[in-house]
This record gives sequence, structure tokens and C-alpha cells, in this order.
Amino acid sequence: MSSEQLQEFLNTAITLAKEVGPAFKDGFWRTGQFAASSDFAAEDKDGNQADCVTAVDCFIEKTIFARLRQIYPDHKFVGEETTAESGNGYQVTDDPTWIVDPVDGTNNFVHHFPYTGISIGLAINKQPVVGVIYLPILDELYTAAQGLGAFMNGQPLPLIRPPVLTTPLSLAQCSMVAEHGSARTPEVMKSRLDSFTRLLLGKEHGGACLQNLRVMGAAAPDLSLVAKGVAEIYWECGPHAWDFAAGVVLVLESGGAVFDGAGWWGSNVPRSERTPQPLNIWNRKIVAIRCIPDLPGKPGSGRELQKQLAAELLEIVEDIPYAPDGNQ
Repeated sequence: MSSEQLQEFLNTAITLAKEVGPAFKDGFWRTGQFAASSDFAAEDKDGNQADCVTAVDCFIEKTIFARLRQIYPDHKFVGEETTAESGNGYQVTDDPTWIVDPVDGTNNFVHHFPYTGISIGLAINKQPVVGVIYLPILDELYTAAQGLGAFMNGQPLPLIRPPVLTTPLSLAQCSMVAEHGSARTPEVMKSRLDSFTRLLLGKEHGGACLQNLRVMGAAAPDLSLVAKGVAEIYWECGPHAWDFAAGVVLVLESGGAVFDGAGWWGSNVPRSERTPQPLNIWNRKIVAIRCIPDLPGKPGSGRELQKQLAAELLEIVEDIPYAPDGNQ
């Protein structure tokens, strides 16, 4: 795929994100076309009170896909709301596939918390190559394409750069973003909270002594924090491809790294095989590490430290079983 083609795809995604921005703002503030409660129409998704969908989600997704189908009739399309309607039964192929979350962080959106936005990703050969995350309420537009860099409102990412951008040597020097997810069974909640506890416990108590853990309510903006350089790590089990496809491109193009997020705590994975594995965006488990500058006189050490931090994390978090997205 040429850089010219990728730039064209990126320009299309940017244009569409900006086009639906006014509808997003109307829904957030309950103005314009979404002024009446009946127009907004928030409801539980699939009977889960911890997850919801609004008329804004459906309107934005349908608008984006209608435009994309006009421009790229041979491409494939995966969206949160249309996929939910079809029961996750789509086929994952190597074809160019647009992956859209029309309102990432819908609970934030419903509760007027501005950490919510539109995520548009494009995968080719099952790998994300274009990503746009637009946070209309915060007026932040994140854009990236493979080999073309990552930007926020036109500024190169990460925004924080050496020497201000530090080189953490362990989780005890890191800030992490994560989510508690919408699966609220006792088993899932215990596993997730146990992992959070081990991350936060002091080292004298067998924990990693993570400096801080932020639960902000939306995967795409979480990944934008990693790309920006203001969070060292994002880890989660359970999000879907539409939650993080665009964000993965941002992280990689800003110098970060991404890995499979299945934890090793309590697992049968032999110690000799405990090395961070490549990310499969369809398997719903992810670790993302921000750009890490090389240590003085040690070229390549930043990349090694990204792997070390991912491994340190995976050693103390539990894997949570989730069915993969689509039919692979």
C-alpha cells in the first residue's frame, strides 16, 4: 500500500469525523436534532445495564458507513452498532476493512463527561493502518497512518518529548490507563480487581507499586493518552476491535508499541515462553506502551524497555476469557 493511498484513506477518515462532529455535539449537549429525550433514546445494550446505546451512536455510524460505501464500494465495514445487531457474525478478511466506533465511551457521553469521541480505523490484511480519533467536546483530533506519523491537531506525537519525556525502568515509574469493562459477573470482576490490586500494591507486599491507575471510561481516548506521552501504559481485556483499531495506529506511529494483553498470572504458560506476543486486534486483549527514549549510549534500549514493561505487567495480571471478534 503506497503512502499516497494511505494518505487518501486518512484524509477521508478525517473528513468524515469532522462531518459528524456537530451531530456528536448535539447529542452530548441534547441540542439541535437530539434536543428531545425521544430523539436521544438511550437504552441498555443487549439487556446489560452497564452498557448502553443512543440514537446518536446509530445516526453517526450509519452516516459514516453510507459515505464510505459511496467512496469505497469494495471495502468491508465493521461498526459497533451494526455488528451488535448482527450478533458479531461478520467474517474477518484481508480486504480493506473500516472499523468504526461512532461514540466511544457512550456511558461518558450519556453522563456529559467529555472524555468520549469518534473512532475510525482502517485495517488491511487484518492489520490497522489508518486511525482517526476525534474528541469533539475537547476539540482534539488525533490522526495517524502507517509510515506517515501521528498527530494531535496537527502537532506531532508524542507531545511530550525528551528530556521531559522520561525513560521508565519499571511499572513503579509508570502511570497506567485501564477500564473495568461492562462485564459485571462476579468472576470477571474479581479477576480484574485482583489484577488492579497486584498492580497497585507496594513491592514489599508483592505488588508492582504502579504510580497511578486511571479509569477514564473509553478505550480510544485512553490510547490517545499513550500516543500523546501522558500515560505510559494501557492494558485491557474485553474491548472490541472498534474500540482500539484507530488508537493502535496512533500508538505505533508515535513510537509506541502494542502487544497481546493476555496475562500470565495463574496460567500454565512456561516461564521460558513468557515473552510479549504480537497484537491481534480481533482477539480483544491489548497492552500498549508509549514511546520510550533510549538510555544514553544504548541505542535500541527504548524498544527493549517497552517489551520489559509489557512483560512485567503481564506477569501480574490475569487473563480474562473473551470470544474473539468476528469469524477469523
